[in-house]
Amino acid sequence: MTSAPPRTPHTSELRQAMTHLKGVFAGLGVFSFFVSLLMLTGPLYMLQVYDRVLASGSIPTLVALTVMVLVLYAALGFLEWIRNSVFASVGSRLEDELADRALSVSLNQSLADPGRRQTRALQNLRVIRRFVASPALPAFFDAPWTPIFFIALFMMHWIFGAWAIFGALVLIGLTTINQAVSGKAIAAAEEGDRKAQSSADELSQNVEVIDALGMRAALLGRWRTTLDEADSASVRSARSGTAFTSGTKAFRLFLQSAMLGLGAWLSIIGQSTPGAMIAASIIMGRAIAPIEQCVGQWRSIVTARRSWMALSAALDADEPASERMRLNDIKGALAVEDLSAGPPRATRPFLKRLNFKLQPSQTLGVIGPSASGKSTLSMLLVGAWKPLGGTVRLDGADLSAWDPGELGPQLGFLPQRVNLFSGTVRENIARFQSDAKPEAVIEAAMAAGCHEMILQLHEAYDTEIGSGGAYLSAGQQQRIGLARALYGQPNFIVLDEPNANLDSAGDEALQQALLGLKRRVATTVIVSHRPAILSQCDCLLVLDQGEQRLFGPRQEVMNRLAELRQKAAGQVTPLRQQESAHG
Repeated sequence: MTSAPPRTPHTSELRQAMTHLKGVFAGLGVFSFFVSLLMLTGPLYMLQVYDRVLASGSIPTLVALTVMVLVLYAALGFLEWIRNSVFASVGSRLEDELADRALSVSLNQSLADPGRRQTRALQNLRVIRRFVASPALPAFFDAPWTPIFFIALFMMHWIFGAWAIFGALVLIGLTTINQAVSGKAIAAAEEGDRKAQSSADELSQNVEVIDALGMRAALLGRWRTTLDEADSASVRSARSGTAFTSGTKAFRLFLQSAMLGLGAWLSIIGQSTPGAMIAASIIMGRAIAPIEQCVGQWRSIVTARRSWMALSAALDADEPASERMRLNDIKGALAVEDLSAGPPRATRPFLKRLNFKLQPSQTLGVIGPSASGKSTLSMLLVGAWKPLGGTVRLDGADLSAWDPGELGPQLGFLPQRVNLFSGTVRENIARFQSDAKPEAVIEAAMAAGCHEMILQLHEAYDTEIGSGGAYLSAGQQQRIGLARALYGQPNFIVLDEPNANLDSAGDEALQQALLGLKRRVATTVIVSHRPAILSQCDCLLVLDQGEQRLFGPRQEVMNRLAELRQKAAGQVTPLRQQESAHG
């Protein structure tokens, strides 16, 4: 895959990518000229046969004309093949040039709105590629050369040319009306199809829960409603589109038949010949063919135009990351300064003005009630989400100063949802690095205490785990996720509920893993509700409703929490006594 081209200010990134192909398009225009010119072969052959061969009865002339037509048609077929192959190559090249950027944009859009995971930018790019290779685009390249056919008709007789121009203007008017009438219907149909497909994907990803809770019938009904709405919009779109297509076809047939009538009349009054009559009818059909093709392909044209505009806007709104100077390897010193943030699309900060520091080798436990901001903080500490205010610093550098490609491999992260990927155990632990050494993978698994567990799988490290690790238990997923977090011996690790699905053996392995991190002087942040894992922590951070309530050495914070609980209990007891006295 090639990287995206550098973009100059005020220039659409997609349009600039297309300018790289302008030489190819110029060549296609030349090909289209010769293709259009060779399309005159058939009409001129008929003209010569009717007006010269039949009149003279010359068989040698007929043979010579036929051989010449055979050669010209062979050239036409060759040029058409070359042109269509080039169109397919152009679509492939355009997709190759922008695929990485389109996927990056899709990932950034999903990150900005986790509730609507999407790959729309990639889908739009694929639509554009299919359009480039479809019959619609060659029709646009043929259109500029239609004057060749009008000139040929005028050379036969000015009435032929005038009738052809009249027909072309009527078809262009029908095309304009088609655009105004069917545009909204096509857009509604496409949006409905996307919603129905997204709903079906969501159901397929959660089928176990759906069946376990008896939700299949209800959710299928909900999906069916979405599908019916999409289908209704698609039917309306197809009805209007086919009406214009059928009308255009009927009018085109009438134009050609009328051309025969005009030719017959001119022949009767001695201003034309029977050969010219037939040739004019064929040339007329060729002159208006690009317009008819555009009407027939109108839905794909509208879809491609919408995809072009959407992809162009998405690419331009998502600035590609600029190259940054490589910083020193992370040692693990963490500083959170006046940090305010919230989940993507949050209207106000959920975390408010957090301030704390960790030295390399320290382990921080983050505790607090549900929805207090613990997982949000973990996302901020690894740079997955951006703060609304304040900074997160590693070794004194703001996370935003790091190149993501340099930062990620130096971090360890186990999210609350483990999020394994289709592939083998080895690939997931190695973060899908193609050059990962087996020794490093095994070292990470042993550090996480899951080496023996992996060996018990039917193909050990080469076991396929399915989409999202579906072939593994929740505990196995979490332990392999921990090994992935420890791969490469990172010096800064964030673990969000790392023991949520572990049994006693998994808990013991996690404890040993944390001791190993201390021994190699790694900074670790642990989000957990379980007190057992907190014994490994040097410091505790207490969050409540997004605010930093307590921070400090573990024992001091635990003592302070105990005092607060005792104080709260002392306030509740007199209230209960008063309630008893009043009966």
